[in-house]
Amino acid sequence: MSFLPVLQAQDIALIPGKKSTGFIAVPGTPVKMPTTVIVGTSPGKNILITGGVHGGEYPCIETSIRLAQELQPSEVQGTLVIIHPVNTPAFAARMQYYGPYDGKNLNRVFPGKALGTVSERIAYTVHQLQQSADFYIDLHGGDIHEALVPFVIYSKLGGTEQAEQSRLASAAVGFPYVVGSTSENGSIGAAATSGTPGFLAELGMCGRWSEEEVQTYMSAITNVLRYLGTLEGAVLENPKVQFMEQMAVIKAEDDGCWYPLKKLEDWVQKGEKVGEIRDFFGNTLSAYFAEESGVLLYVVTSLAIKKGDPLAAIG
Repeated sequence: MSFLPVLQAQDIALIPGKKSTGFIAVPGTPVKMPTTVIVGTSPGKNILITGGVHGGEYPCIETSIRLAQELQPSEVQGTLVIIHPVNTPAFAARMQYYGPYDGKNLNRVFPGKALGTVSERIAYTVHQLQQSADFYIDLHGGDIHEALVPFVIYSKLGGTEQAEQSRLASAAVGFPYVVGSTSENGSIGAAATSGTPGFLAELGMCGRWSEEEVQTYMSAITNVLRYLGTLEGAVLENPKVQFMEQMAVIKAEDDGCWYPLKKLEDWVQKGEKVGEIRDFFGNTLSAYFAEESGVLLYVVTSLAIKKGDPLAAIG
């Protein structure tokens, strides 16, 4: 597999021992994604890293920018393609989840459509690179209205052997929780279906970022690149990583005001009340209960909520 056909069309060079920067234009849209290509001096895997599929997740965006700046061809075996960020329209608009052109959640429209809406075309363009990668890393974080504990999601699609590759690499991130997923319309699901192992990492929350978070993320992804053989060095292990089979997401059934009753990393029992949505007069519109027993991995922090939005997730 090679990134060459996709990047040649974008006039971004792949030169052994060199770092190249440029923009990947999304055909039929005004979107241009800032991209850095680092080609090592020795052969190795093709690794794709994306940050900012969601425009309001700042630690991951700064981490992808910083990785592109700091990693050098002399350190790299193989080829690294880093997009930083992917969803430039949502980033500029400071929007959570959705894109300003079509109101769609980019991470729900993979593998995208060549002739679709703007979000679908962005997904399609990224998917061409996913298909050329040996491993895919998608960096995320709590959006403008979310609080979360750092965790990693890997796809179970694409077969048992591939899923195990993704699971073990996810553990190298070193975050407390690693969760399996069978979702098909997200970034890692589309990559896995096309034969590319990978994971989606989550760190940060509530539309903020800090140097400490970025350094934590940088160390985590650098460790994964050592695990994959892209960088030299000893791989650090976190023996306390907890593996979870799946994540149960609770979604809003009404528009209104959201009142969570649980905190991050609380253990909840199946059937236990997690929160409720009330109207502007304080009347309860709907109550929400844990569908499974597990750990609360993220909780929406905004008072305002719309029908269909996620409220919380239990691993």
